[in-house]
Order: sequence, then C-alpha cells, then structure tokens
Amino acid sequence: MLKCYNNLQNSIRRKASRRNDSTGGRGDKPSPAGCSATPTPEERQDPGIWGITGVVESQNLTNPSKAKKPTPQQAKKWQQSIDFLLEDPKGRAHFKKYLKTQYASENFDFWTAVDELKTKKPQGEKLKKETREIFENYISRDALYPVNINAKLRVGIEQMIEDPNTEIFDDAQKYVYRLMKDGPYMNFLQDSYFQTLIGGKG
Repeated sequence: MLKCYNNLQNSIRRKASRRNDSTGGRGDKPSPAGCSATPTPEERQDPGIWGITGVVESQNLTNPSKAKKPTPQQAKKWQQSIDFLLEDPKGRAHFKKYLKTQYASENFDFWTAVDELKTKKPQGEKLKKETREIFENYISRDALYPVNINAKLRVGIEQMIEDPNTEIFDDAQKYVYRLMKDGPYMNFLQDSYFQTLIGGKG
C-alpha cells in the first residue's frame, strides 16, 4: 500500500504546479496499478483510528502556520506512533503544516472532518447537511479535494449518502488512516522539519 500511495502522491505533486483555482483539484484519481481495491482485514481490525476521536480545540488547523511549538518531549512522543501524533492537538497542527508542503493534506483533512462528525454526532437534517458537505469536498467524483480511496469504497458511500448515519465514512476513514500511517507519517518523522521540533528549534 505504501508503494501505491507514494506513486499516487508523486503524480499529484507533478500536477500541482498546473492546478489553478478554477479547477480546485477536481477530478477522480484512479488508483495506480496493483493497488488494493478494498481495505485488507488487517486494516479493518486496526484499532488505532477508533481510539483518537475528539474535536481539536486548542489548535488552528485552518491556518497551520500558527501551530504552537511543542516541547521536545512532546514531539518525541509523536515518534512512538501515529496515534500519539493525532491525539495531540499540537501534533495534528504540525502534521498538517508538513502535509501542506507536500501537497498531501487532503487525506488528513478528510480524516479530521470524519473524526469531528463522529464526535458531534449530529442528527436529522444537520446530519444530512454535514455528511453531504464531507462527501462533496472529499468523496464525490467532482470533489474539491478528492482523497485517495478506491472505487468500491466511493460507491458504497454514494449508495448511503441520501440516508446517512455517522458511520457512513468509517471504512474510508480507516483506509485513509492506513495510508497516512504507512506514508506521510513516516516521511514526517524523517523530515528536517520534525527534527527541528525534537531539537527544540521548531
């Protein structure tokens, strides 16, 4: 899966300079040859994603450049697992800041939006409105910021979007979590940006 993700992200970066505001990154990105069509049993059983719910309150993820500096001890804890990174508001903010430099923040933004949806647990028309917004931003074939999920997951969501529940995006969120864990998270830990954080200079 990591190879598939890296191939796709390299393609996105090559195209990034040709994007303009009128397209907004629209379009469905096909999975590279050899990529799995469905989440593996291991992905479905991975407990990590389910233990991280909670709306980020103390960090401004809309403007990650304003992320508060962590202590070196906090940053070093993020090295232990992606779960520690994502459950820490400062960790989320700095991770997003890094991802934006890599043209790869869509998956993180989707993951965060779904996490907040499950925390707030809206009902009725509000649930329909919020799930539709996530769908149009990240999942639909004309999504503004399409995430890297396969066709089977997308179709399953399309079939539920008119009568949604708060679990509608669970499989897609888990799939994206695995992509982040195997790709961007590992790259983040090796990047000079992160090294300045654990050195107390970030």
